[in-house]
Amino acid sequence: MKAYIRIAGIPLFTLIDTGALVCVISEILAKKLRLKIEVNDRIKVASLEGGSKVKVIGLISNASIAVQNLHTLGLLYVIGGIESVIILETDWINRYQADIRRSDNVIKV
Repeated sequence: MKAYIRIAGIPLFTLIDTGALVCVISEILAKKLRLKIEVNDRIKVASLEGGSKVKVIGLISNASIAVQNLHTLGLLYVIGGIESVIILETDWINRYQADIRRSDNVIKV
């Protein structure tokens, strides 16, 4: 499912991946948004829906993420090799008891 979210106050079109275990952002987009990328010494790969894995090259701690009017601080895993992408994990869906209706691509919070 795709939706608009805000990261660091900037509206962005993103993929909400109900199978993703983490939130990821491309290195290119993170640099465009001037987010501080921290060195990644521990996590080497992240799992996405369908079991696919992506190489993690950095981390962004306490990124300001907003979906509709819900704001949260979250960890973003920075990945390389992709132009501009954000994939939002399901942690915030559970936290805010959001319902996803796939028949017409609606998220209700």
